[in-house]
Amino acid sequence: MESRDEQSLRVCPTRIDHAPVLFAHKVVAGVCQDRQRGHYHKCFTCAWNHAWVRAHGLPEAASAVERKSFVRVG
Repeated sequence: MESRDEQSLRVCPTRIDHAPVLFAHKVVAGVCQDRQRGHYHKCFTCAWNHAWVRAHGLPEAASAVERKSFVRVG
């Protein structure tokens, strides 16, 4: 049985320099680990990278994005 931490979602990638990313995905920890094992091209700059976590600890929880306005489409 998976623990609660393994079931939580991660933003992929979560940049170590906190720079915004053009395309981000929410993935579970298992997918994150699979991407790292497969040398996914964004993993070397990600705060969830095992080498980065070992040296600097886990990244802070992502804050919710505040929406200031909505645009009606259609």
